[in-house]
Amino acid sequence: MFIFQQFDIFIANITTLEDGMAGGRRRVRNVYWGAFVIDWFKHLQDHELSAADYRILFYLCAKMITDDNRAYVRQKAISIDLAMDKGNVSRCLKKLCAKQFIAKTDGGYMINPHLFYAGNGVGYRDDLRDDFDNLLNERPRFSMNEDEHTLIEYPE
Repeated sequence: MFIFQQFDIFIANITTLEDGMAGGRRRVRNVYWGAFVIDWFKHLQDHELSAADYRILFYLCAKMITDDNRAYVRQKAISIDLAMDKGNVSRCLKKLCAKQFIAKTDGGYMINPHLFYAGNGVGYRDDLRDDFDNLLNERPRFSMNEDEHTLIEYPE
């Protein structure tokens, strides 16, 4: 039930108002859809993932910029926004990185586009996937086969 509550929150937050340019103007970021790769759901059922891990993962998805699949947010902001201990946030982020659901990048985290992408990223999914794979310090765990519409998981 918790996962579905977090997913509902994620969907509700997809259209957001963000602080924009000087002068107090605001920019509206409209994302009409986001796509979870269906095969990812079996990996989301991982017994090693805690409620805190899911909260952070969905938070990052909601904060993600659709042009590059990146959430430009720091651990401290995550800790404050989710009212979580900074140490716990750090442990959760490390776990999500180890599972290759996200990768650390300059100024934030990139959500794995083999698993999830939104609106603007659809036209260049392959470039996003290559960018994500290049951020990893190890062999990629996932690859999306567009021709067969399947998610491939490589053994460790």
